Formats: sequence, C-alpha cells, structure tokens
Amino acid sequence: MPVRLNGALVLGLVIVGLVGAGCGSGGMLGAKALSQQSKSLQSLAAEGALLAQDAAAGKTTGIYTREHAADLRKATSQVETSLRVAKTEPPLTPKLRRLVALAAQVSAGVNRLGSASKGEERALGRELQAAAEESKKIGEGL
Repeated sequence: MPVRLNGALVLGLVIVGLVGAGCGSGGMLGAKALSQQSKSLQSLAAEGALLAQDAAAGKTTGIYTREHAADLRKATSQVETSLRVAKTEPPLTPKLRRLVALAAQVSAGVNRLGSASKGEERALGRELQAAAEESKKIGEGL
C-alpha cells in the first residue's frame, strides 16, 4: 500500500536530499549524488501520481489538489534547477540529461494537475507514475 506524504513533508525531503547530495551549488555530481537526485525526483513523481489518481477518483477537493500540486511543482522545479546547473563525470552525463528531462516533465505534469479535468487527471497519474518508475530505473543503474 503506497505511503501518502503531505506537500510540506515532500518539500522538506527534497530540500534535505539536495543539501545532502551537495547539489545546491550546482557542483560536480558523482554517482551517489546523482542517485540521490533520482530518488528525490522519483518521490515527487510518485506523490504527483497519487495526487492525480486521488483527484480523478474524487478523493480530494479541488482546492487540496491545486495547493498540493503547487507544492509539488515548487519542489520539482528546485530539483530540475539543481540538475540543470550540475556537472558530472562524462560517463554519467547521459543519465544526468535524462533526469533533467524527466524533472521538466514531472514539473509540467504537476503544474497541469492543479487545473486538470478528470480525464486529464487520470492521464497525468499514468504519466507521473511512469516518470517515477523511469527515475527509479535510472537511480538503480548508478
């Protein structure tokens, strides 16, 4: 059974992950730091997927969905920004680029979620879950 986190907790976890990974300064990312970024992105995408699924099923109010999606967008944008300015060792560059693209995709998805119709919420739930799974796969390959 999936664990549900509130927006403030997710944002806190992402910030801790960014600081712990040493990514806030846009420095050189090794495999361990890139793996941590992957985990942060996976968590945000999975939380967005759960929110989208709950919204589509009528389990959340529109206000809650909008506010929680905004929190997720802020956190995802921070991860995306950190990844965009980061550098890594040449063998890890393709994974970094893929994580940047995934972060942009997740950020756009949670941004759309705040004003999505029921049908769009279902589609966004699937897209965000797929992004979470891909981020996990990237992290496991590091």
